[in-house]
Amino acid sequence: MGFWGSFVVCRSETPLDELSAVVERHDGIEEHWRRADGWQVGQYPGPELADDAPALLAELVEETGAPALTGFVLDSDAVHVEGFSVAGGHWKACLAREATEAYCEDDDEDFDAEFPSPEAAARAAAAWASAADRTPDMPGLAEVFAEEDSDFAEELFFRLLDKLGM
Repeated sequence: MGFWGSFVVCRSETPLDELSAVVERHDGIEEHWRRADGWQVGQYPGPELADDAPALLAELVEETGAPALTGFVLDSDAVHVEGFSVAGGHWKACLAREATEAYCEDDDEDFDAEFPSPEAAARAAAAWASAADRTPDMPGLAEVFAEEDSDFAEELFFRLLDKLGM
């Protein structure tokens, strides 16, 4: 059985587990990583943060003054990625597209409308990275969004962060 839960990414000197946008929605961080220039990643088990991702992201951006990103991992098979910045607004994509589509088969949503193509996802992610004062690797982003072969989707998420310039 793989991981079910969320990664939250933001830039703040305040630890993630002390930011009210997160604390109000979840009662404990499982793992925490620091990245360059004040960026941090938190891992949270369960669906609570994913259920309210757009509002969580907007509140994190307001609280930290920087763009924010989430990744909801589905049994280590796929990741629903959502980002928000003041400049670019909300965007959504997925990692391990075929696996994501399999998880969404019972939804009444149009999968292709819900999750853009790898190329469109790469463009949205690059715009988010630019708003976050990062230098994205556009070919690398397209490659990560097109990747289907990964033992753990969490690895794809961290590769995505690398390609976003984090």
